[in-house]
Amino acid sequence: MDDLDKEILNEIQWTFPLTPKPFDDIAKKFETTPEIIKERLVNLKKIGVLRQLSAIFDTRRLGYKSSLVAMEIESDKLEYVANQINRHPGVSHNYERDHQFNLWFTLAVPPGSDLKSEVDKFSVLKGIKKVRMLPTIQLFKIGVKLDMVDEKKHDIAPTEEKKEIKNIKFVPTEEDKEFIRELQKDMDIVDRPFLIPAKKLGLTESELFDKLKYYEEIGVMRRFAAILRHREVG
Repeated sequence: MDDLDKEILNEIQWTFPLTPKPFDDIAKKFETTPEIIKERLVNLKKIGVLRQLSAIFDTRRLGYKSSLVAMEIESDKLEYVANQINRHPGVSHNYERDHQFNLWFTLAVPPGSDLKSEVDKFSVLKGIKKVRMLPTIQLFKIGVKLDMVDEKKHDIAPTEEKKEIKNIKFVPTEEDKEFIRELQKDMDIVDRPFLIPAKKLGLTESELFDKLKYYEEIGVMRRFAAILRHREVG
C-alpha cells in the first residue's frame, strides 16, 4: 500500500458518499480519477486489507443480542478456527491475542435466536479448548476506525460528520429486514454501485438514499463505510 491507498482507506472508513457515483466524489477529493479509485479499492480487496464496503447497522436498535466471545485454541489450529468462525454472518472484530484466550470476536444474533446456542455450534471445530462469553452490560464505544496514516501527517484529513440522532422507536418490518439484508452485502466496485441493490429492492436510487439517510438519522444505521481486515492492516 502506498500513501494514497492509506488516505483513501481513512476517508471511506469515516464516511462514504451516498450519491449515485460515489467513486467520482471520492476521486474529486483526492484530485484523481474514478478509475484510479476503483482500481485501488479492487486491489485492496484482493490483498485482503479491505474486507467490504457496506451499511453498518446498530444491532441493538434492530433487537439483536450480542456478546464478546473469548476462546483458547491450540496454536496450530488458530488460523483454521478463525477462518471458520469468520464465515458466520453475525461475527465481527475477530482478533488474535497474545494470551491464554488467544481468539476474541463479537457475535450478534437476530431476535428469536439464542446467543449461547450459536456459540455452542463452534464447539465442533477442532482445536478449541475453552470458550468464555462476555455479554454486553454497558456500552461505552461503538465502531472501529483504523487511522492508516499518522494523524499529524495527513495530506488530506478524513471527512467525519457528527450527526444528532433522533430518539424514535424502531420496529423493523419485513420490508426493513429485506432492505437491511441487502445493504449489509459487500458493495460492487462499479460506476453506480447503489443502482444494484436499488433494483433488487424495487427502488430508485433516490428512494434508497432517502431510506439510508433516515436509518442514519434515527440511529438504526451507524454509517455506510469501509470495514478493514485488522490482521492484514497490522
